[in-house]
Amino acid sequence: MIPTLQTPQSQTVSRLLSALAVISATVATAFLLLPNPLADVFFGGIVLLSVLFALVGVIGVWTNRTPLVWVAAFLSSGLSILGMLSIGIYLAPAALLLLGAAIFSQLAGPRQGVRETIVANPPTEQELVRKKQVGTVAVVVGVALVYGGAFAQEMFGSCASETLTCALDKMNWGAVGLTVIGLIAISLGGWVLWKHIYITRVLATTRTR
Repeated sequence: MIPTLQTPQSQTVSRLLSALAVISATVATAFLLLPNPLADVFFGGIVLLSVLFALVGVIGVWTNRTPLVWVAAFLSSGLSILGMLSIGIYLAPAALLLLGAAIFSQLAGPRQGVRETIVANPPTEQELVRKKQVGTVAVVVGVALVYGGAFAQEMFGSCASETLTCALDKMNWGAVGLTVIGLIAISLGGWVLWKHIYITRVLATTRTR
């Protein structure tokens, strides 16, 4: 029988902090965007990212997928730092709450039965290596696509007034699509890498006992 590292208290605290992060991000977004949320579509989109990151964090916490929580916390923190001189102070509470949720999610440990399942039906070394290679390739390709879509060309044209209509009209849909596909590839590749690195660690731990 393999002992579990899960602690209900840590999981409860993590869930509470993630819920507070969503509330904080929502309140900050409402304060920054109301009463005319579509006055500047780019500013609105940036502010709404804080809510999106908080929701991703909640999903990660409630499904006990700690890497997802860390990703959401780091993205939210990055958004706060980038907006330090303007909107950062409003977004910082949600970022701090997400960081707290990530820490307690880490302390809570893996989902119940995950380690037991891995040990009961372990993959071969060849399978682990192959999956890690697939994950690495996906991340590299994703980075290249994001660079080609978001940095090598402009995704948005200039508008006299940053309205939603103008933004959609001036948008470089090819570049946006390339960037989205790249981000998806990075996310999936990173998830595959993390999963199989974790499996490797679990198997290494059981073999040394």
